[in-house]
Amino acid sequence: MKDISKNDFISFLIEEEALRFGTFTLKSGMRSPFFINLGDVSSGKGLHYLGHALAGTINKHFENVDVLFGPPYKGITLISAAAIAYNERYNKNISICYNRKEIKAHGEQGLFIGKIPKKENRVIVIDDVLSTGGTKLETIKLIEDKIGLKLDGIVVTVDRRTKDAGNELDHLKIYSIVNLLDVVSYLEQAGDKRAQLMQKFYEGTYE
Repeated sequence: MKDISKNDFISFLIEEEALRFGTFTLKSGMRSPFFINLGDVSSGKGLHYLGHALAGTINKHFENVDVLFGPPYKGITLISAAAIAYNERYNKNISICYNRKEIKAHGEQGLFIGKIPKKENRVIVIDDVLSTGGTKLETIKLIEDKIGLKLDGIVVTVDRRTKDAGNELDHLKIYSIVNLLDVVSYLEQAGDKRAQLMQKFYEGTYE
């Protein structure tokens, strides 16, 4: 598969209805002119494309990665798609790991599933979007406390942080396939007036 451009990826998100426009209230209580749900990418073809988009970003910024860690639930699908695509694209076998949300009281009673990283491994977290960083902080703390290693960084599909959003993850390398300004640019090129709403959201003036 050829390299996936930012505009191609945004077009893909819209076609899959993983990026929707309208009026939404986010978990934080903020009003938003758009909503992103990577769970709507649910076909084999869509996941193949998504995996290759992630693999390209991972290889560009974290070429020496050994393990992809995915927070449940969407992160599990993302690391699976990315690991398969990475092997196909770069002929490198990367392992995956994710944690349970619920405590398992039977069987091996393990908290983690997949390849549990060791301290010498290079590990990055893969997730759908980055908003405030709260979920990522929980994942980082879990990995540090339970496994005892430091992450190399984070890759998300969409960085949806606003211009003045605080970043509690400054100590980590964070990369995304696209961000809000990329979406604004895409809409502007298409002559879509929704670009103005997206820009206002980014600037923190959307009401």
